[in-house]
Amino acid sequence: MSQGTAHHAVVSSTNTVEFNFPYSGAQHATLNLRTDPRYGKDVIFSIERGQILCHSYEDCTVLVRFDDEQASNYSAVGAADNSTETIFIRNYERFVGKMAKAKRVRISTNIYKEGAPVFEFDVSGFDQNKYKPSK
Repeated sequence: MSQGTAHHAVVSSTNTVEFNFPYSGAQHATLNLRTDPRYGKDVIFSIERGQILCHSYEDCTVLVRFDDEQASNYSAVGAADNSTETIFIRNYERFVGKMAKAKRVRISTNIYKEGAPVFEFDVSGFDQNKYKPSK
């Protein structure tokens, strides 16, 4: 209902992770860059099933590694609807700037009773010119 067009660049993880009951089975994660006239710019990380330990009212820490660089901490926040499968990684400009130069991104975050598994994303095909909305 807002003016403008939302733009997304979405990629699934190249690896799968196995969680225990009740979230059993192989699952991928999703990395989504979103530019939306209503919501602004977001880096969204999601898992298919499970509980990411990050709330909508308090930041958490996510470990991100671009290619073979040193891993660095990013702040993140849970979804406003309190769903436990999605977090929003803060500092969009820093994240996208590093990702645009990378071929691989690895993200690790705490998941209830599962530790902090690492999800890998092949971002070598990301073309910032195709993603950016026209001005």
